[in-house]
Formats: sequence, C-alpha cells, structure tokens
Amino acid sequence: MSTVPQEGRPDAAGAPAPRNGLGLSALILGIIAILTCWLVIGGLFGLIAIVLGVLGAGRARRGRATNRGVAITGIVTGALGLVVAIVIVVIGGTAFFSFGGGQAVDCVNQAGGDQAKIQQCAQQMQQQIQQQGGSGSGY
Repeated sequence: MSTVPQEGRPDAAGAPAPRNGLGLSALILGIIAILTCWLVIGGLFGLIAIVLGVLGAGRARRGRATNRGVAITGIVTGALGLVVAIVIVVIGGTAFFSFGGGQAVDCVNQAGGDQAKIQQCAQQMQQQIQQQGGSGSGY
C-alpha cells in the first residue's frame, strides 16, 4: 500500500493532499506562451496561464496547494508571453498598413476572385514596397 497521499484524498493526519494542478498548468502554459509569442496563439496561451496562475496562487494562499511560487512564475511567464505577442501584433499591423497593406486588401476585395486582377494587386503592392525602401524580394 502506498504511503504517498493521492490528490484529493486525506493523508495520515486527515488533511487533504495539496492540489497543485492549477499552478503547474499555469507554469507550463506560460512557458508555451513565451515559446509561441511570435504567433497570435502565444498571447492566448499567456492569457490562460495568467488566469490559471491567479487561481493557483489563491488556492495556495488558502492552504489548498503548496506551490504558490510555481503559480506566480506561471503568471509572470504568461504575462511576458502575452505582452510580447501584443507588441508583435501591433508592430506587424503598423508595418502592414504603413506599406499600403490596407490598399492591397481593398484591391483584392474589389478583384472579386479574378486571378488576373489579384495578381495585378500583388504586383502593385510589391512596387509600392520597393518605392518605400523595401527590397520586395523577401530577403
């Protein structure tokens, strides 16, 4: 018979075993948020990590968990991933519209599925990028 208390079951003293799942989940999702922050999904992972970290820290404060530090680390890593993802989206959106991305979207919408017109839109966008100082070659 095992002497290690299982989650949710009382130990030998009758106290319930600590429930550390929220804090650990927050840490794991926070790390994933940092690793994927250059994608929009990284921001979503960061937001979920923050919520789980706050819940886990609250559980630790009430004595139901023993990993308050892990939960706080999950909050910090989740916040970092969320902030970096937001910054990347803002910079990317600004760059897109500063190089005429809005005009390109309008052009493609007006093309109505005509591939020749869509190709013409792409060529106009490439010319505009080259005129504004970009190479247009993707390198």
